[in-house]
Amino acid sequence: MSKDLRSIKSAVVKISDRCNQDCPFCLDKGVTPTMHMSVEEINELLDRLKIDCDQLIFMGGETLLVRNFEKVVEHAKEIGYRAVGIATNGTLLPKDNYLDRLVDGGLDYLEFSLQHHQKDKVNELSGRDFTWDRINEALELMDKRSYPDHFFVLFNIVMNSINRDDLLPTVKFANERYPNFKRRFNFKSMVLRGSAAKNEFIQTRYKDTDMIPAFTYLEENGYPFWTENVPLCAHPGFEWHSLNLATRVFDRTYKDIDMENPDEYYDTGFHDTGKIQPPCCDQCTLRAECLGIEINYVQTHGSSEFKALSVDPVEVVGKVLAEAGADPAEAPAIHDNLQKFFELGPYNDRNREYLYFRQGGHRRVTFKLQKSRDGETRPLFRTGQHQLVFMGDGSGEDRPPREDEIELMKALGRSVMFMEKHHPDQVFAWVKQLKGEFEKGTLLHENWLLLPESRYMEYY
Repeated sequence: MSKDLRSIKSAVVKISDRCNQDCPFCLDKGVTPTMHMSVEEINELLDRLKIDCDQLIFMGGETLLVRNFEKVVEHAKEIGYRAVGIATNGTLLPKDNYLDRLVDGGLDYLEFSLQHHQKDKVNELSGRDFTWDRINEALELMDKRSYPDHFFVLFNIVMNSINRDDLLPTVKFANERYPNFKRRFNFKSMVLRGSAAKNEFIQTRYKDTDMIPAFTYLEENGYPFWTENVPLCAHPGFEWHSLNLATRVFDRTYKDIDMENPDEYYDTGFHDTGKIQPPCCDQCTLRAECLGIEINYVQTHGSSEFKALSVDPVEVVGKVLAEAGADPAEAPAIHDNLQKFFELGPYNDRNREYLYFRQGGHRRVTFKLQKSRDGETRPLFRTGQHQLVFMGDGSGEDRPPREDEIELMKALGRSVMFMEKHHPDQVFAWVKQLKGEFEKGTLLHENWLLLPESRYMEYY
């Protein structure tokens, strides 16, 4: 595989939680910490990241609420980032020539929120009555402007109960009304947290979401597209159109500056955090390639709609490689490596245990396999600098940690040495003991969650 394709290191940089929209499907509202960075603070951060990072995507809230953001783009390009993108709802792009200033500053791509093709539904999905008019003004400006050859717009579509029957007319609207710039499409599964968890009316099931006609149209007309956080069996025939699958195939790493471990790159298994593979996945030929299903989704809707696939996994991996310009002949070896992961004992145990603690905002403890210096594969309890430090309950409330929170931190702190020095069987016995204490209520109170953790994907 091309070393260049596997060596890409990206940073996802959240710069603000402020937003001029009130989307009912928002996964961050009331969950992520309050923050808003200035241009100067962002540029200082980019200087530090440049040591080992070469691509950037800025996220919000609404990124363009940071004034004069073109100065950030200019600085990023000046110090050598080779790709810089911005995620935006688009409503501020027409203001004060913002679009022109960003593109002239060196912007490489734009992630643009596009949720529907009808005015009333766009405004309903944004919680604002001005959204339709502003995004169409932005799209008109984008359609008339000239761009560098590599520039593209990525349309983000969060699938929900309001747009689930209109995905095809929505992509046709963008392509037929505004055809004069390169575009790609990303169909995102709604994560059931924040507003999305509270607003039951906006939730949808995969089986009720009409993806296939839109995918067929896009593929027939040569428009690149993929899904994000969607199990592969939810779009049969288009399995290789998956962002998570591509990330896994290339074993890419990235920084997420707003998450709980800002000084360390995440492995590809981080995409699986909070996902599970229920029994229906056991016989699926793409089990090793698929991220699984969000546990909140299974808890809400169950797993009866999901069916095991019988497609050739090597062929699916080969298509991912070919699309990225890599050699499809490497697909068998990559699939074998992915498959070997599921054969690592005790990971092949039907009752394998993973730990994932979250309270309020982000709080993660990773349990993974890592090869030691002597070549032995053994579990490791991996924590970041903030994971054993009290961070509040996500509400912004300033208070000292409670006794149960202190006890958890002590238990996790002691566990690091335990896991590094003991045999995997002993470690898993300890994990099950800890899980039992949690379930009995002797470790933590009801404000903590215990969820499956990611399957660590260090397989090269």
